[in-house]
Amino acid sequence: MIDTSLFVASGAELRSFTKTREVAAPPARVFAAFTRASELKTFFGAQHNVELAIGGPYEIIFGEGDDAIGSNGCQILSYVPGRMLSFSWNAPPHLPEERAKRTWVMILLSDAEGGCRVELTHCGFGEDGNWDAVFDYFDAAWGRVLDWLEARFDS
Repeated sequence: MIDTSLFVASGAELRSFTKTREVAAPPARVFAAFTRASELKTFFGAQHNVELAIGGPYEIIFGEGDDAIGSNGCQILSYVPGRMLSFSWNAPPHLPEERAKRTWVMILLSDAEGGCRVELTHCGFGEDGNWDAVFDYFDAAWGRVLDWLEARFDS
């Protein structure tokens, strides 16, 4: 079950950012890269607990043992195979109040010459507390993730 009380934002005016990349693979392959643990490892390089189902886990874990942390407790919100994936997301561990809440990420995939256009939008940032730091952190981090994705398919 998805706990909607964790989300800090709602309505038509959402604080968000969008990143795009052109990837040299068809949308179905890129979708698999975001939804299959074996594929996630090819560009994210971390442990994963992903179950492609509404409410299923979407956990990407970095580190080992007691130091392992990542998107613990995040879930798949919706998906259209080969076209769209959305999942909840939490703040980095050094911002514990914001980490206890959720934002969400939507990845849209469309055909493009030579492969696929990837559009990643991260929404639902709060306004108070350290939400500016969370926004800035992920504005940089998702750019790196998409760079890794692009490099994974360019090789």
